Amino acid sequence: MVKCYRKTISLSEAWVSSSERLSDFYASSWQRGDSPVPLLVVRLALVTAAIAVLCWSLVEGWNVRWLLFLTNWGLLLVTMMLLSGVLVSFVAVCKTSSVSETSEVPWYVSMYWLLFNIAVSVSLLITALYWILLYDPDMADIEPRMFWLDVATHGINSCLAIAEVVASRTPVRILHFYQPLGVGIWYAVFTAIYYAAGGTDGAGSPFIYAVLDWRYGWRTTALVASSLAGLIVVYAVLWLLALCRDKISLDLIRTVSHDLPIVPDSLSRIV
Repeated sequence: MVKCYRKTISLSEAWVSSSERLSDFYASSWQRGDSPVPLLVVRLALVTAAIAVLCWSLVEGWNVRWLLFLTNWGLLLVTMMLLSGVLVSFVAVCKTSSVSETSEVPWYVSMYWLLFNIAVSVSLLITALYWILLYDPDMADIEPRMFWLDVATHGINSCLAIAEVVASRTPVRILHFYQPLGVGIWYAVFTAIYYAAGGTDGAGSPFIYAVLDWRYGWRTTALVASSLAGLIVVYAVLWLLALCRDKISLDLIRTVSHDLPIVPDSLSRIV
């Protein structure tokens, strides 16, 4: 569920350690009740597709610099998020007794929630940056196999992340924007250190991405600042998406019964 904040915010609310309902992490928005089975089936399908894309990327593009690229960080993050989501659902299915509702969430739920906040936002930003800054229309004719791999890693990957958002009830707290932002800052600092240490890309150029060339300090700094601002915008969009998801599913699917008298007042007076 999307959280609206009071004036005072506890440390647990700023982190991923507490939530009103544990069932929000293993039940789907599009079901009645809290059975973990429907979302488990969805997550198994999503994680299978994510692993397939990751394996395709490793087979087609593996080299010693594979982990340098933000795209591949996104692949790993989305795959780990979906794997941890499967773990959360599987544990809920395997529990013989009903899952107790508590404000404190188990470690594996915290891990999933953290990965969810980071992976969805970062993967969407990666997709936007690729199609705006890096996409080459001629690649489809020159290297069709690599073109379709790029479509998978910069398109399908984000679709899988969005599907997890829409299918689940995972809470989105606006205060958690610092989590994907921290990863973005970490990658920017990493590229600067890599450049300062004399690192190169596969062609020997002193950068990982041509648009992220630290020889042009002000231009690259402006790009990094714009990207980090874009990451905050993406997280805000994620929050709005979850808000709409919860509103629609609560109104149409997860209807809440109202407290009504067992018999009308007039009849009760007669009795």
